[in-house]
Amino acid sequence: MATAITMPKLGLTMTSGSVKEWKKKVGDTVKKGEILFVVATDKLTVDSESPADGVLLAITVKEGVDVPVGGTIGYLGAAGEAVPAEATGSPAAPESPKAASAAATPRPVGAPTPAAQAPASGPVAASPKAKRMAREKGMDLSAIQGTGPRGWVVSRDVLDAEERGTAKASPVASRMAREAGLDLASLGASGRLMKADVAASIASMGLGENDRVIPATQMRRIIGERMLESVNTIPAVNYFVDVDMSELEALRKRLNDRMKGGVRISVNDILMKLCAKLLAETPMANASVQVEEGRITGFVLHGSVNIGLAIALPGGLIVPNIKEVQNKGLKEIAETRVDLVERARCGALTPDDTMGGTFTLSNLGMSGIDNFTPIINPPEAAILGVGSTRKKPVVVEGEVVVRPIASFCLSADHRLLDGADAAALLAKLKELIENPELFLL
Repeated sequence: MATAITMPKLGLTMTSGSVKEWKKKVGDTVKKGEILFVVATDKLTVDSESPADGVLLAITVKEGVDVPVGGTIGYLGAAGEAVPAEATGSPAAPESPKAASAAATPRPVGAPTPAAQAPASGPVAASPKAKRMAREKGMDLSAIQGTGPRGWVVSRDVLDAEERGTAKASPVASRMAREAGLDLASLGASGRLMKADVAASIASMGLGENDRVIPATQMRRIIGERMLESVNTIPAVNYFVDVDMSELEALRKRLNDRMKGGVRISVNDILMKLCAKLLAETPMANASVQVEEGRITGFVLHGSVNIGLAIALPGGLIVPNIKEVQNKGLKEIAETRVDLVERARCGALTPDDTMGGTFTLSNLGMSGIDNFTPIINPPEAAILGVGSTRKKPVVVEGEVVVRPIASFCLSADHRLLDGADAAALLAKLKELIENPELFLL
């Protein structure tokens, strides 16, 4: 009997995920423990291993489609073994009556399968006859569903596409539409589409002739959704203060001078420790709003201070968090921070690394940014933005002196923190940074 491949539960709070990429095609042999597919959660991607030896019999969900934890996404089994009836409902199934009829009954491995279709970009895998027919008919091969071995487009696919009314287009028009992410069939033309037809459609979309559309990655989609959720649902207020970094920098230097090798303590490590002290003393700053049917029903006061550190990655950013910062020393915080950054950059974070955060630190000082207003990471109560440290003239005890000054911005959820409370929190942080010995009181 075929073995169901299900959406794994990769973290305590994970409820659903999507397949970002299948590492195997239908018909491929797979060994237990071999990487079979990549799961994308709302924060990161994780390699998932095959649960058993066998052949990948079917893929039942498209890449990018959200699936509940435990939901079936495919089947493994012996070569030639029939798959359950629901597996034939693959979202990538052919649309032609002929292909749909073939898909209505269990199919052995090696039979034409829509789940192994050729990618929509780059060279299209097609038989010589299919290429010739498409060229003669002025049809775009990349718009045709392949049902041949390994998802190749074969001659019957071209005929089926013609019967369905797939738009005919010149090679130039096909290329323009493909680069702009435009579906030729959506143009509704009855004749052969030419360059001018596609150009007019692109212009109506507000795109220039040389513009192109690229698909949103899972990371960019999630970032966009969460930031939009934050702006639309959280009444955030921003508080600014300039901080003299002299004493904190001196403390960091003394600590690193005393450490014999190992990781180096950073400004961020010290800031996280100071913030953890203040958050533990200000429960509403380490809390979340509980909402049911659009109404606030309560506030969750978190027992641990889990501070997230925003890390820039190619194509986006991720915010893993250090758990129970209030109970860790600076050396342990630094070691955990280094581990999280390294694993974030090589794609080895786990869902639990990014879940459960209660506060976030975003430091753009190394990028030369003087100040900015960070967006709160839901469902957290606040986020601290730190700008670059620059030498500036300031007045100290009636005299003008030059000191290293950094601009801090605390963005806080006004449902949890009133202005006076947020201002007091930021003022206390400034005091601790400028007088670190007060931490011991």
